[in-house]
Amino acid sequence: MGACFSKVFNGCPLKIHCAVTWILPKTRDQYLILGAEEGIYTLNLNELHEDTLEKLLPQRCTWLYVMNNVLMSVSGKSSQICSHNLTALFEQRGHLQKKHGSLSLSTNRFTDRIIHRKFAISVKISDTKGCRRCSVARNPYTDSTFLCGAVPTGLVLLLWYEPLQKFMYLKHIAIKLPDSLPVFELLVLVTDEFPQLCVGVRECRSASTATGHQLKFDIIELNGTLVSAPGDGALRAVQVTQLDRDTILIAAEKTIKVVDLQGFPSRELTAEITFDFPVETLVCLQDSVLVFWKHGLKGRSFHSDEVTQEITDESRVFRVLGTNRDIILQSTPTDDPSALSNLYILTGHESSY
Repeated sequence: MGACFSKVFNGCPLKIHCAVTWILPKTRDQYLILGAEEGIYTLNLNELHEDTLEKLLPQRCTWLYVMNNVLMSVSGKSSQICSHNLTALFEQRGHLQKKHGSLSLSTNRFTDRIIHRKFAISVKISDTKGCRRCSVARNPYTDSTFLCGAVPTGLVLLLWYEPLQKFMYLKHIAIKLPDSLPVFELLVLVTDEFPQLCVGVRECRSASTATGHQLKFDIIELNGTLVSAPGDGALRAVQVTQLDRDTILIAAEKTIKVVDLQGFPSRELTAEITFDFPVETLVCLQDSVLVFWKHGLKGRSFHSDEVTQEITDESRVFRVLGTNRDIILQSTPTDDPSALSNLYILTGHESSY
């Protein structure tokens, strides 16, 4: 069938930073949850004929992640990591709508304050103010899920605790981070309980193989050993993604480099996949990589380097809002970037997850 942009909302006025999807257990309705300058909004994907975005929370939001029925966000004026009970939030909103007919902003804010304190529907995670990047990774060998955040004083590490259905504060790591963090990715090692944090990639010219130069990862250890800030001269990587226990994909300019955890080019898969456009986002599928750029997407096989799928529309500029569970995109007209945007969910791309 091939990949297809399935439009779910036309003419969105919000300044959106991120998006996730979630299924409400009670009704099995799937919701699109948007993190924007104007707050956190939801769209019922089972009722697209309604074409209505509803405000869930009024705080500015720059990052979202769903774990079971818990929404993690970086939100508020102080950009703090927060935890929200989605089921309770939706029940509260349902009660308010029945009572008031519709949600006025003032009533919504006032009721939020009262109910949140009493039932802890939304909780701010302590010592996470000024958070500018987050990464989540599951260790399949221990079944642990970690959340790492970059804060002004270093890093915070949280661990998902299943019995309480919440991320618990694990530790703070004092370190001076680079001013810019285009790469911020947790990498899982079979031998380690905690993941490692990758904050950059650089070429190691002294070590090379027949398939290319070795790459060196700027790694911050999270297991308690001494850490040091990375140096200069990094590769212009925009994304680092772990495919399996010993395969890492690196998006840098117009290429995807496929290496092992030591940074040596892959022997099993195509070591370097080249595109004719700058890569903005990559998504790993079962046998191929899906790459998004300014005017669409292109998929290439890990084994043969053949094009598996392609969508191009130069009349619109596309931006990926989220890749956790569903791939969510936003587009605006190329000749009018400030126009209202359209929202899409990618379908038919044979995702492996």
